[in-house]
Amino acid sequence: MNPIPLVRVSPILPFTKFLNSIGSPTDRLLRQAKLPLFAFDDPEALLPVYPALCFIEQAAQLEKIELLGILVGQQTEIADLGLFGQLIRQSLTLYDLLKTVERMISTLNSQEQMWLVEEGDHVWLNHQLVCPATIKNQQANLYTVLLYLKAIQLAAGPRWRPTQLHLRSGYSRKLTEIEEFANTPLHFNQPNTAIAIPKSLLSLPLRIKNDYNLSRQDCYHHLQTTAPSAEFVGSLQQLLQSLLRDGYPDISLVAEAAGISVRTFQRRLTETNLSYSTLVEQVRFDRAIQLLYVPSIQLIDIAMELGYNNAANFTRAFKRWTGVSPREFRRLHVNC
Repeated sequence: MNPIPLVRVSPILPFTKFLNSIGSPTDRLLRQAKLPLFAFDDPEALLPVYPALCFIEQAAQLEKIELLGILVGQQTEIADLGLFGQLIRQSLTLYDLLKTVERMISTLNSQEQMWLVEEGDHVWLNHQLVCPATIKNQQANLYTVLLYLKAIQLAAGPRWRPTQLHLRSGYSRKLTEIEEFANTPLHFNQPNTAIAIPKSLLSLPLRIKNDYNLSRQDCYHHLQTTAPSAEFVGSLQQLLQSLLRDGYPDISLVAEAAGISVRTFQRRLTETNLSYSTLVEQVRFDRAIQLLYVPSIQLIDIAMELGYNNAANFTRAFKRWTGVSPREFRRLHVNC
């Protein structure tokens, strides 16, 4: 069974920041897309991909901004992409950066693919966002183009422009006037995004200062251990954890995030010998244990994190799971 498509919050945050800056009803748009508002407090949290794409497209339509993805990309830096941005900024050369992105892109978005193809004295950076035909993703693709250009410019310099650029979108006069595409031949209606890069640039070192706070190995480790799961049940548990703070996640909401009907979703659970309620309880229990081992976090805050409306309900559930109250668990296992 295919996993639920998930994306980290960090690449979506620049859209919410931009929309807030122009007075757009961002929270309402997020709710319409059925995205959990609380998840946006953590750049490394995971969101369902399809609703996130719908949010971006609906915002562009509401605000009548044809090139929303370009505008947001122009205001976004690689450093804004959380741990993923920090990781690739620690690359030694442009070649090292591109190979790192190729290897690690799925830890940012499980539906993104990036691959390199050599052709003569150029290498083509190819990118594709894998989605059903019913899911619009034009703005996300334009946004991604700008981010790739900025990543390349970390080595090639801010004035560098691609020698050729393939775009999935149809012809747009406004796109031909974008400063970042100046003097670049644009090819529209292509099967995937592709950027031509001279091979001579690949050995260039990155032109950035050492301002990161985690080592490259630490970034690798965290991204890999918190990456969207490649398994259906694992990805479902990750999604449920992101949804919990909004209360008990409705099964129809989760099925929609997976891009399937409730009936198909329930059938998949049956095939894995699991029930939806059991999975929610497992996710709540696992998260409760993690938080209880941090003494500074109050019980009421843990209850809210798990989607309970008060500490008493959380305590009753925890006693049902373990036979002891959360306070007693801490006394026995944390404050020893």
